[in-house]
Amino acid sequence: MPVPVEVLSRLLWIRDAAAIPDAALGDQLGLEAPALAALVQAHPERFPEALVFHLTAEERQRIPEAPVMAFTEAGAALLAGLLPGQEPALLRLLPAFAEARHLLTAQAELSMRVTALEQKLEMLGRLVQGEEDDGVQEHPIGFVTEADLPHGLKARNRASKGRP
Repeated sequence: MPVPVEVLSRLLWIRDAAAIPDAALGDQLGLEAPALAALVQAHPERFPEALVFHLTAEERQRIPEAPVMAFTEAGAALLAGLLPGQEPALLRLLPAFAEARHLLTAQAELSMRVTALEQKLEMLGRLVQGEEDDGVQEHPIGFVTEADLPHGLKARNRASKGRP
């Protein structure tokens, strides 16, 4: 099922959860945002803060439409029993909401992977350019210069080669 653009474009990431603002949810259900707020206030036991966020002033300043509340997917699903006749609209909205939420999650995971790859490429670039990492000097395996040998070994090495 393709995600409706109006759902995806209005979805917010608030308090580590995907949520839809009250105005956008009201548009989908054919209700006004104040009617949704009244419904939530009338049934506070049904809508815990984890499912329906009452946005702080700071959160509202960062959002262009400045909604009062935001509903998570589960919060929107809880409206089904309280809005008789709105079940078809909710049943169309919830799958689109879930798919949009999965897209946001996939985008966040992809962003983290790209950041990790950028860090690896930066490190490889420094190594290729000859910059030493953490001051560790590497010597090729099996190659030892006379300067690297301990003092006593230098004399024995010269004697075995027949040098004075």
